[in-house]
Amino acid sequence: MNDGNTGRPASPETTVDAVLAIFQAEPSSRLTFQQLATRLGGGHPDLSGAMDQLVRTGLLWPAGGRRFALPEELGIVKGRIVMRSDGSGFVRSAGERIELDRRNTAGSLDGDTVMVRKLQKQGDGGTFSGKVEAVVSRSRQGLSGVVRKRSGRWVIDPVDPVLPREIPLTTGSRSGVSQGRLVYAELDYGDRRLSAVLKRNIGSPGSPEALIDAVILDHGLPDGFGEDVTMTAREEALIPWSEEDRKDLRHLFTITVDPVDARDFDDAVSIGSVDGLRVLYVHIADVARYVRHGSLLDGEAGRRGTSVYLPDRVIPMLPEVLSNGACSLGPGEDKATRTVIMKFDDSGRRLDFSIVPSIIRSDRRMTYEEALEYLEGNGSDSDLRELFREFGRLSGDLDRQREERGALDLETSEYRVVFGDDGWPVDFIPVPSDISHRMIENFMVEANRAVADHCSWAGLPVVYRVHDKPTENSVEKLRDRLGEFGITLPGGRLHSSSNLRRLLEGIESRAMRDLVSEHVLRSLQKAVYMPANQGHFGLALRSYMHFTSPIRRYPDLLVHQVLSMQEKGEIPSLEGQAGAIAESSSASEDNAESAERDAVELMALLFLSRRTGSVYQGVVTGVKMFGIFVRLEGVPVEGLAHRNEIRLSGIPFNGPGGIFHEGSAVKVAILSVDVMERKLALITVKD
Repeated sequence: MNDGNTGRPASPETTVDAVLAIFQAEPSSRLTFQQLATRLGGGHPDLSGAMDQLVRTGLLWPAGGRRFALPEELGIVKGRIVMRSDGSGFVRSAGERIELDRRNTAGSLDGDTVMVRKLQKQGDGGTFSGKVEAVVSRSRQGLSGVVRKRSGRWVIDPVDPVLPREIPLTTGSRSGVSQGRLVYAELDYGDRRLSAVLKRNIGSPGSPEALIDAVILDHGLPDGFGEDVTMTAREEALIPWSEEDRKDLRHLFTITVDPVDARDFDDAVSIGSVDGLRVLYVHIADVARYVRHGSLLDGEAGRRGTSVYLPDRVIPMLPEVLSNGACSLGPGEDKATRTVIMKFDDSGRRLDFSIVPSIIRSDRRMTYEEALEYLEGNGSDSDLRELFREFGRLSGDLDRQREERGALDLETSEYRVVFGDDGWPVDFIPVPSDISHRMIENFMVEANRAVADHCSWAGLPVVYRVHDKPTENSVEKLRDRLGEFGITLPGGRLHSSSNLRRLLEGIESRAMRDLVSEHVLRSLQKAVYMPANQGHFGLALRSYMHFTSPIRRYPDLLVHQVLSMQEKGEIPSLEGQAGAIAESSSASEDNAESAERDAVELMALLFLSRRTGSVYQGVVTGVKMFGIFVRLEGVPVEGLAHRNEIRLSGIPFNGPGGIFHEGSAVKVAILSVDVMERKLALITVKD
């Protein structure tokens, strides 16, 4: 078989495709190298290299007797491993969960892509025990940790608690390394034991700034922009944009509503009426005007995937000259935008929409707190009171529409870290879920929904936000778990926002509400980006995508770019790219969320390290023979009250089935904190 009719030998990629085609036509085949060579015929001189590539990437697997097969036919699947601090872990693949004990991880680290063999099914659910057969790809090049000396040799104890301890460290003769310093090291996987090579001295492990630096390095987040990217962004920001072919919406009274410390404003809203219908205008910064698909800036944004919001800083997806400057919808400035214009009837049902390139001028920059004041009927400006009366009425109608179609609502468990003058964390403020946040969320969901409908109808090559429905097994597990809390899932099903509101009613403890919400989230599939429109279960929508945050999310920017190309009469082509963009964007989102969680947890532990003896309310999140895990009220962290400490406090403890169960309210005092080990020791306190 030659490459087409040219008579030339097939390329390595063609050989790989040809081999896969044989197995896909006969999935149960077990074929030797010679059998494959015979079937392919001549023209594939690099069959050996192609087979190495197929096995290395996990597309084929040795089946014994020098034969090869599709891995799934051998009970082997590919997936990303999630490790625990005790050395065990699990892999999720195609709705199945494969549990791994510490002896069966084959040296894999958290986040690695592995080939895992399913061994035995556990219970009635979709859980198997398993064994890692091979590591397909490594997730990290390096790690941050504390340097220590053991038996005369340097070792590094990682900041990430799921990584192995005491990794041998090569420091170099001029490193100036010292005991107890926080450093970054490059990993050397080698053929034997994992080791590391010192690359950078970060600072003191007692410094909040140094700890967040360590999280950034651990997650491979970018450190600033290259000079070429920065220069290009400056040049693009200075190029004037044309008002031609843009709808002039500067006559509308327009506002932005954002957190008090926000610096980039990528969305603004206006409201009006036409022929007795309410008209909502959602204006989004036209970032595609500055960042064209395939450009240097686009490549950088695609690699980053998202902005990352850490307790003391933001790592932006785009250079600040764009994110906080040219693209940001600051008040009193003419800005290029793309506006979704939506018409609603008196019930909040959308009747029509259009998407247009536009010009706006924001009249007022408002915080969520100011918006809440006006939505509650207060505020000194009569024009704003009238504006928010209309906004509030539409948002309330959209709430009812969401409830009628069965959308789910979960409270956020995010916290904003407050720092003192010395740079130390001094407080943790829950991100509110009040009616001002809800209003903006409703408006953005409607705009995202409308654009998704348009892209789906037009067959545009974009990525959608997809959320699959939960499996029946996962809902059963949720029902059983909530029953252990003494909470009944209304109707025995998870299908509507009112369903969830009833579930959370009467739960006064935020820690307990967070715990219940967390279990609900675990019962759901994770929302991801996909090149095909498959609907969004959580929002109960047939079409959904992210469009309203192009400054900070790459999928949103991509949609803007495709719409811009469509408006110019160009036929956008992303053949072969959309799937990779979706996968990369989902991975970037996961990594950013993980970094944000890690940084907040470290700040919480630092905060508590100065509060030994302080008493907190909490909720039990787990009961083991050795003690109970407790989530604190008002501080986003969990700790362990060991059985000895529980008994010392005068409370009887006999492990699971005793006085404590998951969801129990408990009062605890801070016994000790080890920030680097991520360990919080608690002692129970009698009322």
